[in-house]
Amino acid sequence: MALILCMLALARPEVRTLTIQSVQGWLFTRLHITEAEDEQQQVLLRSFAAPSTDLNPTQMALVQAVRSKYRIAPEPMNALMLEVFDLADRSALEPTLILAVIGVESNYNPFANSSSGAKGLMQVLQEVHSEQFTPYGGIMAIFDPKTNLRIGVKILKECITLTGSVQEGLRLYKAGAESVASETDYISRVLAEQARLKDALPKLTLLLSPLETSTLASATLVPYATGDRGLVLLNQQTKL
Repeated sequence: MALILCMLALARPEVRTLTIQSVQGWLFTRLHITEAEDEQQQVLLRSFAAPSTDLNPTQMALVQAVRSKYRIAPEPMNALMLEVFDLADRSALEPTLILAVIGVESNYNPFANSSSGAKGLMQVLQEVHSEQFTPYGGIMAIFDPKTNLRIGVKILKECITLTGSVQEGLRLYKAGAESVASETDYISRVLAEQARLKDALPKLTLLLSPLETSTLASATLVPYATGDRGLVLLNQQTKL
């Protein structure tokens, strides 16, 4: 009975907020965290930015390529690039494809809003995918760059898996279940932007995944053989 009463009380927003504040205050006292230190940490958590030192050469090259076309401050773009590479690795998508979709969909504007109701970096349709934002605090999280990116990449991956190809996946991502056949121009724009980004990559890392790129930074490369990858890591003897 006591447990049920506690659960009912916590269901009320004002009680839940006071409880969180009390627990947080107790924890900070135990850890000897001052209010000033807590405020500084909260600012860092809210800031969507990262220094260039956090990026590898491939990521830096892509940041420069994006910023050469879109007017974006470097620090937020650095943070976005790190998030894109993480999601690309987890979803088995090319980072350049994700970046190209962002560019074509929203011009890297996290607050972009289309006439059809699509919002954010990846132009996610609020009415269609509202439930996916529940774990992130509700539908207003659609304007959070990281959350929008995560949901958008998930949808893009599902579209590609469902259709069996990048081109058809892009068509479905743009059109949804309706007017799928009319998105040829959109596909061409995304693929052209992806090609532009790939052209900006260091030549030896052009076809590498994020994991291979990090390995490449500490390895010696020599010509190995002709072919689509054609390079070998001497210290790993791993053909790329």
